[in-house]
Amino acid sequence: MAGIGFKLQQLFQEDYFSSRMKAYAFAGLVTAGPWIVVIATIAMIQWFSMVFLPVTLQERELFNLSISYSFIFSQVLFGIQQLVVTRYVADLFYEKKTNKVFPTFLGMTKVTLFLAVTAWLIFIWISSLPFMYELLLLVLFVTINLIWVLFLFLSAAKFYQAVAYSFLSGAVIAVGMVFLLGRSAEAFMFIPHATSFMLVLGFTSGMIVTLFGLLFSMLITFPLHTSDNQFQYIGYFDKYPTLFWTGFLYNVGIWVCNWIIWFGEGRSILLDTFVYNRVYDTAIFWSYLTIIPTLIIFVVSVETRFYERYRSFYGYINQGGTLQQIKSSKESMQYVLKQELERLVRSQGLISIVIILSIGYAATFVPVENDIISIFRFTTVGAFSNAMVLVLTLILLYFEDRRGAMITSILFFSLNAVLTFLLLPFGFNGYGLSFALGSSGALLFALLRLTYFIEKVDYFAFCNPNNLERPNPPTLFTKLSQWMNKRTIL
Repeated sequence: MAGIGFKLQQLFQEDYFSSRMKAYAFAGLVTAGPWIVVIATIAMIQWFSMVFLPVTLQERELFNLSISYSFIFSQVLFGIQQLVVTRYVADLFYEKKTNKVFPTFLGMTKVTLFLAVTAWLIFIWISSLPFMYELLLLVLFVTINLIWVLFLFLSAAKFYQAVAYSFLSGAVIAVGMVFLLGRSAEAFMFIPHATSFMLVLGFTSGMIVTLFGLLFSMLITFPLHTSDNQFQYIGYFDKYPTLFWTGFLYNVGIWVCNWIIWFGEGRSILLDTFVYNRVYDTAIFWSYLTIIPTLIIFVVSVETRFYERYRSFYGYINQGGTLQQIKSSKESMQYVLKQELERLVRSQGLISIVIILSIGYAATFVPVENDIISIFRFTTVGAFSNAMVLVLTLILLYFEDRRGAMITSILFFSLNAVLTFLLLPFGFNGYGLSFALGSSGALLFALLRLTYFIEKVDYFAFCNPNNLERPNPPTLFTKLSQWMNKRTIL
């Protein structure tokens, strides 16, 4: 599933500074596209609204929280299927059954739509917002959920330019729509929270453009050959339950600190609907931006350079290589993996340390509350550890250590949740510390687990019970997939 990384590597092999800069730029948009687009688009929309529209603080907060909630909970829903579907699609590629990729996309899309609408129904049950506004949020929420789905399938696509341009086009359309809607603001005055409605409508329009751009890339990359067996991938929940828990608990673990802190010191409730903590949410938002370099380096360097040695090592095992060939490829793979991980830690570590040390000085130029600065220092450490946990978890999955990856996610979620509960009475003085400690604890385990596994990788390659195919009788999810496939209409 390292297709985008390999295409970007072609640009790095060219001896042109512009080609390398282009590769890093595309890698940034491909790996962190949603973050970059959302941040830039929201910033532009907020600037426009403050300059040209009579927007109140409440309306601006309503807009921000509408976007934040949509992204946070769509990511949690996506985590339910993320790794299971990724494994299923990867197996299709390995078996050269790419004609089944698009039907799988259709099936995952339908399940995602069901989960998204169900979550929205729960939301409107507790919400006090006008129904028209809630309906707009449904469109936005569904759109973002489908963008996550397309992003998964396009992770192995060759049209990475289309991925980048889809997000850029969406950003331009979003800002342009807000401008056009602002000029006809009188037409929306009959709608409660009219200004927020216009801002969310403009942003949603941009996301829809992004969605269709990604869908176009999907249709080009994986043409529709058949629509049969759309839900066959659901049977993989029986085959790989550890992947479900790994993806789901990791995504929940990212936000569990926020959810708990929403009920601590600094808690606010907007319009009896959105619960938030402005101080902590601001700090965690900015700290997550500091780890964008990790995502870029992993895609264009670690995942690609390491994967070449990984493929060579397992190629010798699967195709009957000599003992010397296996040993030599193992040593090469270990050396490259260690080298790339050390470079990743040094690069991201240096960036995080510089930001932590300089944030106080930078705050003299921009008015920022002291509580936000103090929390930000802790959350930046947590974000660094979180990024490394993600990288190490993915590498563990490369080596089929699904149990190790699952335990890592369990620790990541449980440590963050328990420590946040314990430190909640300390209020602002304890915010961020639980995230830093919990994420670092999970990172320590993942590092020890990978070190142990990589030293005995040849043993696990031959003797790992995960590699054995066992014919299992149909169980819950397998039967469910068969039942759903029989009743598929479109």
